[in-house]
Amino acid sequence: GRKMDTGTGDHGNNSQKSVVGEIEFQVSQVIGRLEEAVEGRTTVAPPQALPGTLPTRTDEDIFTQLEALLVEVTQEEGGGDLPELNAAASLALVCHSVSVFASGLERSHLQQLTSRITADTNKWLSQLFRLDDCGVCYHEDQLEGIVRVTRSLLHAKYTHYMQEGYEVLKSKPPVIYSNIASPLGIVQHICRQLGLPLHCVRAVPSTTLFAGHKMDVAALERLVEEDKSAGRLPLIVLADAGMPIAGHVDNLTRLQEVCRNHDLWLHLRGHSLAALALTVPSNSPPRISDSATLPVSTWLGVPGLPSVTLYNPAGVTGASLLLDHPGRRLHALPLWAVLQKMGQGGIQDRIKEAFESSEQLWRRLIKYPCLRMLSQQPGGEGGVITVADVIAKPVNTNLLFEVVASAVVFQFVPEGCQDRVAPYYDKLNSWLGQILQRDAPQVPVELCELEHSGVVLRYCPLEAVSIPT
Repeated sequence: GRKMDTGTGDHGNNSQKSVVGEIEFQVSQVIGRLEEAVEGRTTVAPPQALPGTLPTRTDEDIFTQLEALLVEVTQEEGGGDLPELNAAASLALVCHSVSVFASGLERSHLQQLTSRITADTNKWLSQLFRLDDCGVCYHEDQLEGIVRVTRSLLHAKYTHYMQEGYEVLKSKPPVIYSNIASPLGIVQHICRQLGLPLHCVRAVPSTTLFAGHKMDVAALERLVEEDKSAGRLPLIVLADAGMPIAGHVDNLTRLQEVCRNHDLWLHLRGHSLAALALTVPSNSPPRISDSATLPVSTWLGVPGLPSVTLYNPAGVTGASLLLDHPGRRLHALPLWAVLQKMGQGGIQDRIKEAFESSEQLWRRLIKYPCLRMLSQQPGGEGGVITVADVIAKPVNTNLLFEVVASAVVFQFVPEGCQDRVAPYYDKLNSWLGQILQRDAPQVPVELCELEHSGVVLRYCPLEAVSIPT
């Protein structure tokens, strides 16, 4: 590339710094302007209909149009606010702009910068979540990590998959195991992305309602043995450390054993994984799974950060490059900046407050016989271990997941009700949820529907931008 004559050695450095400073200034100005418009501090004309042909407009015209659109959409449906921007979220926004700017660097310079940023971020994430010797992949879509893991497994397990594609799968089809109680859309998405037929998915029966619909591990083992006898290749088990609504955790000790015995890959997802950041590091923590997806954007309360999938590189020898293709964007840059902004202590405090908040709400609600608790009980067997106890000393990871509760899910029920409530109670629970949302907006309660229970109220502080105290 052409060398710039910077006059003195320091001048070029200053001009680079000033570019990043200028980006920060511009982003802050635009966000401030949009916030003022939405909050009604500036008068905004309604959006103009665009002409049929593509217009040429000034920056000012474009931002005026954007303000008008934002005001229009936030005022529909009874009003709404722009996302809350704390200091870490503002920093992430600026870093997104800087990553776009940096994508114009010469390829070799961009690769150097990407390597440095990614190596730092990988190291901090591994240390923070006590998952040593892991490969790390960053992805915008939360499901992209498990798609990449499955693709890499196909390459690792089928010798000629690269050359022959689906032909090599015909004689020994791969099998993906997922709890029947987990969202079907996840496994359908994996199959669509990889061009696999849906008969590659095995729905594993779940335990009873009172055991939280966890995966039935004995049933899983029977299915795996059946599939092996039928000439299929058991590939991966998708397990939950915090099921999507009620937060129950699968029996990981038994799952690890079955996966080890049958050479199966174990993938974990779920909010309880955030609790790994709270434990005292031991000298050689056992590997809890072969891969795990961490939605750090949600956990840190900072929109726009990538999701992260950590994986065991030894299990996908020769295919790990498929997991980690950086492209021409510095995907890790906003996360690199936010991790430093919040620091290890700040991140641990946020996660600890979230789990303690669930613990406190559970203890208050369990006293009411008219409420049915449907989420995992905090405190492990007997509910006696607190989050504070777990943080104080080294603890077995599987015990940790039994102690923490990522969500509190409950519903108002008639006395002694064991089954799904009547439609009348669905209405009462919806009404209760709406009253709480109106009168206690600082406590983020959402209404959900569980197939075997009806309408329920769900409190998940890890999904809140700021955790109620």
